[in-house]
Amino acid sequence: MQDFLINNDEFFTKFFELAAAVSGSIYLNKTKHKTIRIFVYYLWLTVVVETLGVYTQILQNNYDYEWYIALKNSVFCPNTWLYNIYSFLAIGLIGIFYSGLLSSKKFKIIIRGSIVAYSLFTIVFFLQTNAFFVMSLPYNMLLGTMIICVFVVLYFLELIRSEVLLKFYKLPSFYISVALLFWYLCVAPLFIFGSYYRAVNTDFIQFRVLLLLIINILTYSCFSFGFIYSLYKNK
Repeated sequence: MQDFLINNDEFFTKFFELAAAVSGSIYLNKTKHKTIRIFVYYLWLTVVVETLGVYTQILQNNYDYEWYIALKNSVFCPNTWLYNIYSFLAIGLIGIFYSGLLSSKKFKIIIRGSIVAYSLFTIVFFLQTNAFFVMSLPYNMLLGTMIICVFVVLYFLELIRSEVLLKFYKLPSFYISVALLFWYLCVAPLFIFGSYYRAVNTDFIQFRVLLLLIINILTYSCFSFGFIYSLYKNK
């Protein structure tokens, strides 16, 4: 079973990502919730990027087409550029999502300030280094984790202070926040400390793939559950 999951980790991950995006779209179609729309956009962005990102596997083949050889020898051969764009947009969309959820002006300023600071740091770094096609933003996972945790903590603080707390189980934003916090806190150590392990350490590589798959399944299942269950409870 473990080997089956590891060998098909990409399929399972994409399946649950798609399920979450579809569930979010169903919820959005039924409720017309403007704020949730932003997060659904984020889910579909994830699906699109994860699907397009597999083009690097196709480039591992050897074809004689001129366009194929040109692409394989270009800066677009690695998909680093694609995920740099994704990271930039993901922080922005999640930030806009939480900014729309919160009513506190102070909290909104913190969220918007975080988005602006992250955006400026990203743009300046890639303009100064020309590393956009070569590497990701330094400490990107650590920065992203810190920023998302701030967003989620601010959301929980406002939720605790409001009367909506009594109906938290009916809010898709509650399940989204729990899942986001879970994903970033669990995945960040895998990426931050992953560089300390050599590629020859096959046991760690298999453990990392399996753990990441389980985390992804739980996270996107939580998104899907939040949308469907909230829709059911609010009927």
